[in-house]
Amino acid sequence: MRWTTASAFAVRVIGALLLGVLLADSASAHGTVVSPISRVYQVYQANPDNPSFALAEEAVAIDGTLSYYTWNELSRNIGSAVTAGLPPGFDYSPWIPDGQLASAGRVDPLATEYPRTYAGLDQVSADWPTTTLTAGETIEVDFLVTAAHSPSVWDVWMTTPGWDPNTALNWGEMEFLGRPTGVELIAGHYYFDFTIPTDRTGHHVLWVAWQRNDPVGEVFISTSDLWIESGLPPVEFERGDCNADQAVDIADAVSTLDVLFLGAASPTCLDACDANDDGAHNIADAIKTLTELFGGGAGFPDPVGACGPDPTVDGLACTSYACP
Repeated sequence: MRWTTASAFAVRVIGALLLGVLLADSASAHGTVVSPISRVYQVYQANPDNPSFALAEEAVAIDGTLSYYTWNELSRNIGSAVTAGLPPGFDYSPWIPDGQLASAGRVDPLATEYPRTYAGLDQVSADWPTTTLTAGETIEVDFLVTAAHSPSVWDVWMTTPGWDPNTALNWGEMEFLGRPTGVELIAGHYYFDFTIPTDRTGHHVLWVAWQRNDPVGEVFISTSDLWIESGLPPVEFERGDCNADQAVDIADAVSTLDVLFLGAASPTCLDACDANDDGAHNIADAIKTLTELFGGGAGFPDPVGACGPDPTVDGLACTSYACP
């Protein structure tokens, strides 16, 4: 059969229309976690035109209001995840580097790969509003979608025990916690169950990747700040006894330095290692211990001299400690 000029034109028109439909479909699946609420949705709900909290105001100043009115478009196209076979816990770090996990690496206003930035979500602060949960609790994660899409997979990460919210989100302090099964779509919301690890307390971050199985490999990223309360009675310990040998001495300062700089295993009671009780385990704790032992310090914070519970709430875990 010979093609006429009119029929060839019609084929081109139909082809263009089909391409438009396919492109529209590939851009239709958008969303974010609304429970526990994500940072991008927090900023949107804070009213981008007149933000109700300081971090939201700064985020809008960095990225503009449109980024947060389009809260459902926080995504990247990472086709390599699809060509790799959608492995659980795919390594997104080449596209989403340390310090840019909340923004999905969308920080360059001159980039041609994406139209808007979300760099304001990467602000390092313990003041991000949190959702209060309990360690060991099974929660229902609610992912609001403006349009659903299948096939797709869900992967979940969380900050590691001892992570400091005044530290930028980084892959070295993120733990992959699995791929949820039984994900349900109900009235524009995807739901799946997730159990909070028992070794997390204090401020932590839940990081969810909704990875589409399509040629461009679009993945939507959600970052939710949590305040995790212990589901168990507090473990009693003695402040400064980092190696848990029932004596506070120079070996405890050495233990802290070994963990921080030589890759030694993390102690089972980081609260005991937190010699200055600032809610973080770092070199200041070794200095505090040495000062108390040799420099005439002002004394360790409680509990001191005997076992007792931690009087302050922080993100450090104490899963076990053998009191004398």
